[in-house]
Amino acid sequence: MKKILSLSVIFLTFFLLGVGYYFSSSIISFPVTSLEEDKARLKIQSVSEFGLPEPESIRFQNGSLRLRGWYFKNPQKKKCGVVLLHGHTRTRYGILKYAPVFWKRGCSLFAYDARRHGESAGEYGTYGYFEKNDLERAIEFFSEISTVPEEQIGIFGASFGAATALQYAEGRNDFAFVIADSPYMDMRSIVEKRAVDFYSPLILFLSPIALSIAEIRADFLVNEVSPKEAAKYISLPVLLIHSKTDEVTPVSHSEEIFQNLKSKRKQLLVTDWGASHCKSIDVRPEEYESIVNSFLKENTSFRK
Repeated sequence: MKKILSLSVIFLTFFLLGVGYYFSSSIISFPVTSLEEDKARLKIQSVSEFGLPEPESIRFQNGSLRLRGWYFKNPQKKKCGVVLLHGHTRTRYGILKYAPVFWKRGCSLFAYDARRHGESAGEYGTYGYFEKNDLERAIEFFSEISTVPEEQIGIFGASFGAATALQYAEGRNDFAFVIADSPYMDMRSIVEKRAVDFYSPLILFLSPIALSIAEIRADFLVNEVSPKEAAKYISLPVLLIHSKTDEVTPVSHSEEIFQNLKSKRKQLLVTDWGASHCKSIDVRPEEYESIVNSFLKENTSFRK
């Protein structure tokens, strides 16, 4: 009986570790969407659809990691720039719909594929833990090639990109602003929410194992991936936008972040337009643009 019990415990342990490893892969080594796949999914023919010229293809390094993206040089030559950050498992094509808001203001734009996304390298994705360091290098590189001072560069992010931007902003005052559309408040919450959506609440007993294995494999700390905690140390202007009917990331995530924001120049817009995740701009583009413009006018040195 003892032998059977011991074997059962060993079998269960290996089973849980095996299943945990499998789910850790879906968290940090998810399938990579190519640029062409994302372009086709979004039914984009050309960047000209967004009123943009053909971009300069760029590549830059953060240590040994190679990242690739686009640089759009604005002919108005105003000293302002915006870095655009896409969502999870998407590419820089997915962030282009926001570009006209800033392009019309005369700002140059910089969009790149996050690590383990699109054309960029990277074995693992870490929900902002290492990506915020890539963003630091991206802003430096953007400033170098555009001659726009870093303090005149703002960050716009959607979903995972929004969460990355907020984590980067923690304790900094050397860039212009953050506009975050539909961010998650921390990695653990969003991973567990999506696991339940895809499978069932029963999956939650496996999440601590999967996340622990993910930490070991990718050499990071899940509990330190938290825009909600980072918000306590953000003093820069921040605009949060979130749809009340977001089915992927509940609006409560932005509400929690907003409550924690140290900044006195902060705004939370909860849209009640019936939009799904990161689709507020699709439902009412003119109103969305007006809200962003008002925020920039009231809280930054960006002027039309």
